[in-house]
Amino acid sequence: MSGGLEAGPQAGAESPPRPASAPAVSRRGPLAQVAMLADMVRLEEVLFSLPLAYAGAILGARGWPPLWTWPWITMAVAGGKIGGMALNRLIDREIDAAVPETASRHLPTGRVSPRAALAVGIGGLLLLSVSAFALNPLCALLLPIVLALVVVYSFTKRWGWGCHFALASVGFFLPFSGWIAVTGRMSWGPLLFGMAAGLWYVGFDSLYALRDVASDRKFGVHSLPADLGVPTTLRIARVAHVLFLVLLCGLGRLSGLPWPYWTAIGVAAASLLLQHLAVSRAQRPVGFARFNTYVSFSLLAGIAACAVVWLR
Repeated sequence: MSGGLEAGPQAGAESPPRPASAPAVSRRGPLAQVAMLADMVRLEEVLFSLPLAYAGAILGARGWPPLWTWPWITMAVAGGKIGGMALNRLIDREIDAAVPETASRHLPTGRVSPRAALAVGIGGLLLLSVSAFALNPLCALLLPIVLALVVVYSFTKRWGWGCHFALASVGFFLPFSGWIAVTGRMSWGPLLFGMAAGLWYVGFDSLYALRDVASDRKFGVHSLPADLGVPTTLRIARVAHVLFLVLLCGLGRLSGLPWPYWTAIGVAAASLLLQHLAVSRAQRPVGFARFNTYVSFSLLAGIAACAVVWLR
């Protein structure tokens, strides 16, 4: 679920109810296990996270980053994403089993064992850690903060609707880390880009939580729509996305970015507008992945085009 996960056993029950069909861990071949683990951590969503990291790296380099940095940035993002998702599924497995909408996930049904999920989680964070040390000392210095955010996020979902902002702190580090990975120093540019990405995360994660509002309220799960209502959530998401665009404009002015960047902002703004219109009509996250892919890839394309302009 997208919102927080403060849900305990039902009254009078000794433990959270488990789906009747939950078997022991499946006995499958190695390839099948790998496929299920990849499905559990939504491996395809790594592609959703990489564009902002790459865009930050290109802006930091004011052109194409050194070739050797690309694999390390890719592995850092993939490791953080995979490790965080695996630990999230592991931490929430009992509550997922109690909620009909999530009872069919890999851990509640026994298709993936807790031990395997833990191994994937630790492996992902180790990959992130090795990559940070390989890039530069500043990345290594900031690594404990990133690791803490990735792990603690799953627990903040039990405390209230602020979980959306906890996720935003993870989103902040995507372009921020890509930028400092190639520069090795702090500046206003990566901070602005990171804050913009964080606000984008607040907006789309709030909208995504609309799909679970009924079950969240039924099972005592926290999220913006469950706690504050759908109209308030829509307003917060709109404000977050407007501020996202404002900060991107500020970044463009501060860095003196050429026209392809501003074209990319226009595409991102149009995508967000269409997303909000669709969600407002349907009261649920319509075309969620499609619209957000337009935003992330348009920014990467625009910033990559800036590199071509700079290198002429």
